[in-house]
Amino acid sequence: MDQFARTEQLLGSQAMGKIKEATVAVFGLGAVGSFVTEALARTGVGNLRLIDFDKVDASNINRQLFALNSTIGREKAILACERVKDINPGCKVEIHSSFINTKSLEDLLSENIDVVVDAIDGLNSKVNLIVGAKQLKLPVVSSMGAGGRTDVSMIKTGDISETCVCPLARVVRQRLHRRGLYKGVRAVYSIEKPLNKQPFRSEDAQDALPDHGRSRPPIGTVSWIPGIFGLTIAGEVINIITQSPQPLHP
Repeated sequence: MDQFARTEQLLGSQAMGKIKEATVAVFGLGAVGSFVTEALARTGVGNLRLIDFDKVDASNINRQLFALNSTIGREKAILACERVKDINPGCKVEIHSSFINTKSLEDLLSENIDVVVDAIDGLNSKVNLIVGAKQLKLPVVSSMGAGGRTDVSMIKTGDISETCVCPLARVVRQRLHRRGLYKGVRAVYSIEKPLNKQPFRSEDAQDALPDHGRSRPPIGTVSWIPGIFGLTIAGEVINIITQSPQPLHP
């Protein structure tokens, strides 16, 4: 039996054909991005470009799909590729262990991408990716802040211009406005006010890699919120692909 038979039964053969021909780039393979990648692979997306410079550490295990005790120290992009190929051997997977900045985006973004997923934590990288993708007229689905939340009923989808409450979304909007972008980016966000129950311990602080920005304190997280963010983003991506009147990039 075709492993995608159930999906085709629900969405139809025409939609399934578009999904199998589609190319999706997922930037960031951590808590949100790992679940995006998982869902896209299981839906049958034919071409995936997966980008993340980071390696798994123990603090990732509480929420990241590729993070296991057995994978600590391994590159997330390589782990993502291995898992996708195990799910769908026919998927063409391109991986890049790259940090996202204006220079690297010249090689990572291309006009043959059908949808760009922004699952990046870093603010500058996130804004650069969104602007770069929109300059190429590529559809973007962007994750806002999933940390510090526990209530799944507060998760929303909408245009970036409609986001509210989320502090990250507010700053992203401000940065995008400075660069002349006000709308046209699909966002997944939460209207739950982020809150840590207790302060972080100094030994848990996240150290930035050389030339990859400043170190920053961690935000408390649970397993289910980033996962639902990622699965919701995957649904938005599939909607963009299947609702297009014709292949986005024949």
